[in-house]
Amino acid sequence: MKITDVKYHRLRYPVTEKFGNSFTWITERSSTLVEIVTDAGITGWGQGAGSLGESDIQRHVVGKDPFDYEVIWNALNNSGNLKNVGATSGVDVALWDIMGKALDVPIYRLLGGAFRDRIPCYASGLFRKDRPDNTQVLMDEARGYVDRGFPAMKMKVGLGKAYDERNVAAVRKAIGDDILLCVDANLAYDVGTAIEVGRKMEAYDLFWYEEPISRDDVAGYVEIKRALGMRIAGCEGLQGRWAFREFIQRRAVDIVQPDIAIVGGFTEARKVVAMASANYIPVMPHMWGAVVGLVATLHWQASMPDLLDTMNPVPSFFECDMTENGLRTALSKEPVLPVDGFLAVPQGPGLGIEIDRDVLERYSV
Repeated sequence: MKITDVKYHRLRYPVTEKFGNSFTWITERSSTLVEIVTDAGITGWGQGAGSLGESDIQRHVVGKDPFDYEVIWNALNNSGNLKNVGATSGVDVALWDIMGKALDVPIYRLLGGAFRDRIPCYASGLFRKDRPDNTQVLMDEARGYVDRGFPAMKMKVGLGKAYDERNVAAVRKAIGDDILLCVDANLAYDVGTAIEVGRKMEAYDLFWYEEPISRDDVAGYVEIKRALGMRIAGCEGLQGRWAFREFIQRRAVDIVQPDIAIVGGFTEARKVVAMASANYIPVMPHMWGAVVGLVATLHWQASMPDLLDTMNPVPSFFECDMTENGLRTALSKEPVLPVDGFLAVPQGPGLGIEIDRDVLERYSV
């Protein structure tokens, strides 16, 4: 079997109501999907961060056997033209989709098997809204996640000291003490402010404090981690195992959050997990994007054991994006949606989904 073509689909979906995090208002969702075609009639789909030059595709992908995924990955990243490892992610995920389809097995089987056939989720939402009653909106949204059976949720902070403390307190009151609550500052603060805000939020029993500062400031994360009595999470935007090395070796975070569409696909994600495991640091993947990235993450996360703690076992929670995104909810002919706070791991060959080409065309740029 040989690869005959690689196609990029750049997609854009406008949202009906803008929502914001610490640095922007989000008015649309975008994603880049990779479609790899083979001479065996098997097509694979991937999702990545960026795209490769046409010459790199022709030289390093077309004509190759999809099962030579390590050779292809290294060729792409040793070509000298690839500045963004994330661009390899889409190609790599599509190769694994092809391998699973060729062998008639789900990708998680290729990764060593599944520890579970469904994964508990945390509802990832609670963005700021451009409304005068924003706090009440957040409380209502949070109660809705509890009613839908989610055992955990994550909200956006990094919007100023007063906003963060007021709204974290309001959400904690709305959901009670038994639901895990995480916060994500999206790189908003410097070290001093992150510690100051973190100390105020600690009173509300947070499960983790995500990306409080710039994602490349390892020393800053170490300082924050030592100053606060709650877990620090991060690394979602890092590309390739090398970017994770110092964070993991210095134990700068308590939870590592690689994104399969950024880190370099399944091939590189497995190496990051191995590195984290060797240093006793748990991995909970980041997931933000189209349905291809969602199901790829499900297969990957299903192949990871739970975060073992002899006194208090913690399940490997899946990040269930609850914001509006037709690229996630409408692009697969069989939508992948949470039920009672869980997402089922697809059981079909490869990724286990079929892309709806009418929807693909509708949102293509």
